[in-house]
Amino acid sequence: MHIDINCAPPSDIFRNRGRYIRIAIALLTLSLGGVALAGYAMLSATPHSDNLETAALVLFVGPALVFVFFGEKLQGYKRLTPEQEQVLVELGKKHTEIAGYCAQVVSTGRRLIQAEFEACQAWAIATKGRQG
Repeated sequence: MHIDINCAPPSDIFRNRGRYIRIAIALLTLSLGGVALAGYAMLSATPHSDNLETAALVLFVGPALVFVFFGEKLQGYKRLTPEQEQVLVELGKKHTEIAGYCAQVVSTGRRLIQAEFEACQAWAIATKGRQG
């Protein structure tokens, strides 16, 4: 998700969150199905089957790899820790743009999220590079 702190905070920032959660749940369910299939193959008295082994592996590994992509997208929606909020306050003292963005977010009635924190940090680093 792209956040520009020089603009107003996006009003629809949580638009895709529900979709990402549903996709992540579906992928985890498929992965757990692969684990269950592998467990069944090991614990039951069925003869060894390459097809069963391949199916269990595909059901486990394939969705797990895609889950990482959507899991990273969901990380951006996490709430800030108290330490991160303190860092943001310090950045706001040094940069009026960051303080203004944070004030705009608070005025909308919501808390800052991880993606916004990272955008503020990146902006501060980029600004420092231009100044020094």
